[in-house]
Amino acid sequence: MQRRTFIHQFGLGAIALGTGIPQLDFSGDFSLSILHTNDLHGRFGGGNATSYTFAQKARQLVEKIRREQNHVLLLDAGDVLNPSNSKGEELAWMKGMGYDAFALGNHEFDRGMQDLSTQLSRNSIPALAANYQLTDTPLAKLVKPHHIVEKAGQRIGIMGLGLNPQGAIPQLLREGLVYRDPLATANEVAAELKEKHGCSLVICLSHLGYHYQDEQVSDLKLAPQSRNIDIIIGGHTHTFLPEPIVVNNLDGKPVLINHAGWGGLLMGRIDLHNNGAIRVAKGENMAIGAQNWA
Repeated sequence: MQRRTFIHQFGLGAIALGTGIPQLDFSGDFSLSILHTNDLHGRFGGGNATSYTFAQKARQLVEKIRREQNHVLLLDAGDVLNPSNSKGEELAWMKGMGYDAFALGNHEFDRGMQDLSTQLSRNSIPALAANYQLTDTPLAKLVKPHHIVEKAGQRIGIMGLGLNPQGAIPQLLREGLVYRDPLATANEVAAELKEKHGCSLVICLSHLGYHYQDEQVSDLKLAPQSRNIDIIIGGHTHTFLPEPIVVNNLDGKPVLINHAGWGGLLMGRIDLHNNGAIRVAKGENMAIGAQNWA
């Protein structure tokens, strides 16, 4: 699969005009590589030869980038699990890869909330779903609205958004889940991350989907109605973007949106750099070796 790259580079004056890069609010020199996947659907377990190839190549790629870059985030935008994989290998694989966080997708519920809670308890990867209230479920203490990491002295806020479960998650598998409006929730949590927690960068892991013809909330609806979100990493619709796109938010500030297909065909990468005078964003979706899947 051919990959394309976008690069935006300009001085500080251009940032205020929203010319295509998140408003990096970092102090001093800062470089960050964000690697991300979505909709893997358990394509790295079960002993399948193609799955093994993907898992091996993904690990090699991530390890290579970690050797080259001091600060790397590894994230997933949901639908990690495969309902037929009763061994529960997926989150163990993610933990071994060093994922920093993932958003709950609808297929995370396929084996039931008790199974998911067991896997999360064993593997302790931050699972995020800001607009799912799960107080009366087995996931109550295991799924959080956001997660904050520190890289080179900067605070980076990561939040998760889940799609409307109606029609996507059987009622039996989501008893107790209360769905909240993702647009209002996203702005509320992003403001908290920026204003209360002092995050320089806010990343939204969205399982809303890229775009729909009807009125469903999607990433292309979220970005222009948002504030304080710098990057949206999305999933659910299995969208293959050749490169990240830029959409201005309610304040005219740019938001980067990226999706990396599905099933391990691609891994997304967004590099951010600030040296005090020039700010650069570079993005690409990299083929990593699952091309034989239908």
